[in-house]
Parts: sequence; structure tokens; C-alpha cells
Amino acid sequence: MEIIIHIESKKLDKNLQLAINEYIKRTSPYCRVNIKLYKSFDKLTTKSGSKVFKVIAGDGSPTSEGLCQIIKNLNLSGFSCIEFVIADFSKDTMYPTTFDSFETFSLSSFSMSMDLTTVVLTEQIYRAYTIMNNITYHK
Repeated sequence: MEIIIHIESKKLDKNLQLAINEYIKRTSPYCRVNIKLYKSFDKLTTKSGSKVFKVIAGDGSPTSEGLCQIIKNLNLSGFSCIEFVIADFSKDTMYPTTFDSFETFSLSSFSMSMDLTTVVLTEQIYRAYTIMNNITYHK
């Protein structure tokens, strides 16, 4: 499985980037995680046949076990790539109309910075893969 995280940001906070890199490194035995930064989403392209989610604050965030099940189900459905789009969707920024077709995904009802959202997302991906592979991970 490949996971691509698209972020509308020129750069990430250096301390949070260290945490992101650590979770990506820990996840690497199970799947490939790539981070792509964009000054603007005008040039965003997604892989054909991938499942794309836009990450928003809201209710209905899955548990770690729930995210594990989502990844398993997508894999069983023939998806080899999951893509997450992280931006400040609360702003009045005009995004490409293709964004309307992306399914929404919530990590928390809290509004978080894009950097922190990326840390939480990469941690949850790592947690999901530890669950999937029966590796003990703290709760």
C-alpha cells in the first residue's frame, strides 16, 4: 500500500517535521508514506485509481482500530494507494472542483494546524499498521 499526504504549505515546522519523519520511518516496513508540499493546490494531481480523502475537523473520526479496518477494506477493494489532502478548508479559498468528489476524513473535532494534523495522521497510520500486524503499541 502507498499513502500520499498532500499538504497546502510551503514548509512544515521543523520540530513537527521530526515527529512526522519518525512515524514515516516506523511505518516503512508495512507501507510507503510520501509527503508532498504545495504552495497552492493548483498543481495537485492524484493517482488514477487511488482513494482520496480531504482531512477536515469534525465528528465521526475513526478509532485506531477503525482506521486499520478502513485501510484493510480499501486494500481488499483493490486500492493500492490512499491519498490525504490537508489544507485550511475553513478559509474562503477556492479549491479545484475535483475536491468536491473527495471523501471527507476527520481525525478530531478540534481544529489543528496543518503541521499538527500531519503529525496526528502519520501517527494514526503507524498505529493502524501496528494493529494490522499484531504489534503491541501503547493506548
